[in-house]
Amino acid sequence: METSELSAETAGALASLVAIGGKSGDTVVGLSGVRRTRELAYVFIDGGIAANTLRELERLRRSGTEVYRVASLEPMTRALGREDALVVGIKRGGLAQGIAGRLADRPEGESGCVQDESTS
Repeated sequence: METSELSAETAGALASLVAIGGKSGDTVVGLSGVRRTRELAYVFIDGGIAANTLRELERLRRSGTEVYRVASLEPMTRALGREDALVVGIKRGGLAQGIAGRLADRPEGESGCVQDESTS
């Protein structure tokens, strides 16, 4: 299964938007919250997450959710006051559009997908 990868730098650049979503209710923090939420535009997954959980979250692509793996979600989760979270979701809407803009500006070498050996 292919997993889109984000650098820590890009994750840091998204942290302020993710924090705004935490206040507005557009950001969902934690695995159980992401599992319960429909109509997610983005899911960001910490690189240390278990392989079976990664496979489960990758299935969200079927409903149009973009799924990204980040070496460390700490910049995002710290902005939310939840440094222990391994999964962050973004609901569809204005916040997701802002994140799309930032993702479009990311470094060229970061734009593709890579094969994740742990989920093959």
